[in-house]
Amino acid sequence: MKVVVIGAGHAGVAFVDAMRRNGFAGELTMIDRLAGLPLERPPLSKAFLLAEDGDEEGFALRAPGWFADSRITLLTGRDIAGLDVDASRMTLDDGSVLSYDRLVLATGATPHRLPGTAGLAGVFVLRDPDDARRLRAAARAARSVLIIGGGYIGLEVAASLTKAGKAVTVIEAAPRLLSRVASPPVSAFFAARHGDEGVDIVTGSSVTAIRHHEDRFVGATLADGRHVDADMLVVGIGVAPNTGLAAQAGLTVANGIVTDSSMRTGRPDIYAIGDGAFDADNGHGVRIESVHNAREQAERAAAAITGNDPPRRQSPWFWSDQYDVKLQSAGVLPVNDPDLRHVQREGRRAGGFSVWSFVGEELVAVEAIGDPAAYVLGKTCLERRRAPHPSQLADTGFDLKAFVADKSVA
Repeated sequence: MKVVVIGAGHAGVAFVDAMRRNGFAGELTMIDRLAGLPLERPPLSKAFLLAEDGDEEGFALRAPGWFADSRITLLTGRDIAGLDVDASRMTLDDGSVLSYDRLVLATGATPHRLPGTAGLAGVFVLRDPDDARRLRAAARAARSVLIIGGGYIGLEVAASLTKAGKAVTVIEAAPRLLSRVASPPVSAFFAARHGDEGVDIVTGSSVTAIRHHEDRFVGATLADGRHVDADMLVVGIGVAPNTGLAAQAGLTVANGIVTDSSMRTGRPDIYAIGDGAFDADNGHGVRIESVHNAREQAERAAAAITGNDPPRRQSPWFWSDQYDVKLQSAGVLPVNDPDLRHVQREGRRAGGFSVWSFVGEELVAVEAIGDPAAYVLGKTCLERRRAPHPSQLADTGFDLKAFVADKSVA
């Protein structure tokens, strides 16, 4: 059997790894549009930005010899020029043709661009290693940086560039930072943390004009009339799933490439995994963008193709490192649900705390800052679908560890 994977990010690499671990002895081919060894994505907004040029092997998803040792053909710097699903073959941009018995789309997502910035020097997005290299090179000569978007990427870049000595301004159109992904207490914590480091945080204000001089970005004008001057602009306003190949194949596309719980699309020989895939059976009704989700979906697809049992479905989990702070979260926060409420619980470590979010009395998410024990206990509660009552969590004397350890209670 020939299996071809399009995309060599976390999902694609985890998939071929799982295929070999599941005993698959057939042909495995990976194709990626980016040249070079596949790298981890989370460090791109953090340690990678502060690393020296050429010091990248430590960020590799797998060691340089791993692909050959695992009998995986890795084709990088190649794109797909055409896909013929009826003939089960594809044409690459160099004219070569590959056939497949199973095709896995790990095509990822593309950052949204800000209107008015096309063709301007000094404007950056951050999604892949090439983006990060360009941003890192420009930042060395910059004194000031404007970041549009107060989500995880924007704030992580803000922390990294602040540590590098840059004057950073973050603009977020929503009333608070992380408004689509985090609870209000977590948003408030990071707003204060960045403020303590000297970052100028502006929320509830949109950009009305991008200013430039001779095709180079020089600043922005906000809705309140304020002018922000900066040497460079980083845009972090979300991503769109890459569904072009899926649409070409006639697959169902919604907020991503629609799959079942085995990551199989409407065609039995085509699977989709990672940030571009929408698992319609995940129980959350949303497309999840995270390293954990990419790896879990990869394991599910590999199990389905090799005839093995699928992995246990875990509660989605995420993390973010900013300055000396680690945020760990589990679950999916339905930020637009009118019944959503939050309980903040003090942690054992100084300054640590967790936020437990409920819809009614159902626990839907747990966020922990400087409180890894609460994160582990909260994730366990989510996966067991059994959580303390909000009033218990608000009680600092409540023994959360004992509650989780008591398996006798249904």
